[in-house]
Amino acid sequence: MNNLYEKLYELQTAYNAHTNITRIASKEDYCVKHIEDSLALLPFVDKGRLIDIGTGGGYPGIPLAIELPELHATLNDSTQKKVKYLQSVITELPLPNARAVWERAEKLNKQKDHHAQYDFVTARAVAEVQELIQLAAPFLKTGGKALFMKAKNIEAEIATAEKIAKKNKMSLEKIHKYKLADMDRAIVVYIKK
Repeated sequence: MNNLYEKLYELQTAYNAHTNITRIASKEDYCVKHIEDSLALLPFVDKGRLIDIGTGGGYPGIPLAIELPELHATLNDSTQKKVKYLQSVITELPLPNARAVWERAEKLNKQKDHHAQYDFVTARAVAEVQELIQLAAPFLKTGGKALFMKAKNIEAEIATAEKIAKKNKMSLEKIHKYKLADMDRAIVVYIKK
């Protein structure tokens, strides 16, 4: 495992001892459910600007920032304690290509510095596809991609979101299904038209 991931695990474990950041505590679960799962996005992301909405403990944003130094990652969460943790991680690792922002995504996506400024929006275990489209679309430049990491009910969520996608000028590009240990996972990719 990359030394930065070792250090990240140590920081997460130490911080989690006094402030609940993530329920995933074992090193094995950390490696699979946080790191491996986050890195499943690598084929879909390259240089540019990315915002990870509802980032929680920084996944998938931190692993993507570690692996892609030319990617400028904004880690967004509405929980202040998580953003404070992320700011400490960014400083400690260090990750000069990442920053943490405390705000609700539906307010942040209207701000001048964030509206239509991103090439990629990621979201993992945040909400259903319909809501994610409404949160992600305002952040994206034309041609930008929304990458939603999902576990179940993908087809039903996508069908429910069809009208919202059209209204927000988002087009379903791909559903990438994969296995993570014994779990079925998927990355739902939308492109902003």
